[in-house]
Amino acid sequence: MAGPLKRWAAVLLVLVSGAASSQTTPPPATAWDAFLALNPAPVPSQDQQLTDPILIGAIDLHAHFGPDAYPRQWDAFEIARMMAARGMRGMVLKNHFTESAGTAYLVRQHAGVPGFEVFGGLALNSEVGGINPEAVRYFAAVEGHYARIVWMPTHESEHEVTVEGAARPIVRVSRDGRLLPEVLAVLDVIRDKHLVLATGHVTADETLMIMAEAKQRGIGPIIVTHPNMGPRFTNLTIEQMKQAVALGGYIEFVASELLGPRRDAFIATMRTIGPAHCFVASDSGLTGSPNHADALVLSIRVLRAAGFGESDLDLMFRRNPATLIGLKP
Repeated sequence: MAGPLKRWAAVLLVLVSGAASSQTTPPPATAWDAFLALNPAPVPSQDQQLTDPILIGAIDLHAHFGPDAYPRQWDAFEIARMMAARGMRGMVLKNHFTESAGTAYLVRQHAGVPGFEVFGGLALNSEVGGINPEAVRYFAAVEGHYARIVWMPTHESEHEVTVEGAARPIVRVSRDGRLLPEVLAVLDVIRDKHLVLATGHVTADETLMIMAEAKQRGIGPIIVTHPNMGPRFTNLTIEQMKQAVALGGYIEFVASELLGPRRDAFIATMRTIGPAHCFVASDSGLTGSPNHADALVLSIRVLRAAGFGESDLDLMFRRNPATLIGLKP
């Protein structure tokens, strides 16, 4: 593993395990404070300019970009140009703390990548009011109408903050085993505005409750946000993943999983669930991480070496992402 990639994997491993918490310093007040405390001076990565036939037409549904409170190595314009130059079809821009439909509009207008499909995302953390139907309505109304994915809370979910023992805002989705009324209201807006639901970093039980309510409302397909990436994220068992698939879910796998020390476990899970119900995204963008296109090519190589055929890769990098965001495969 190359130096920058090894450093990136090490930082992600610490983030996932929570191993860098300290009993002698005050807990960080925000998620980005916590990250910066772990990695105050990240070393930028180098563009490996990797290509692969499967990358042509691929769509990245989890593309982090700058400017952000986290150290992001590339802005949305740079990412779009990089992806388009390597034949990719599109991406969904993700920021944990603000909507990105407006950024998607600007990229389409000014990045010089005609035909490249750029969409926005919204994560329901405290910076947008938490589980806030009005934030979702605004997201859907932004000029261009490139809003696409709504994530339930991520870095400020009650589950993640509790697992970390952190002292930052908490966004709840349930109480006493029942979803909060505002979650139901958000689901109604997602349905009415033809948006895509992603489950975020909530508990396994909350994931299945949200998905069951969504299915009742006619919402689907649904993104199950990188389960089993670590304790602070959603930890679904294989049986729970199968339930999620039955509720209209597609299981997300991200590059850091397939390039990290637990790759064999993630590959085994992918085999069990089946490529027809999985997709791969980069979840890249941090300074020091492989760029989005490189991360996807490295993931393709790992999966091909593990025995996945070209039709499987076509599903997970092209067809399933297209289906999820309403594009023709």
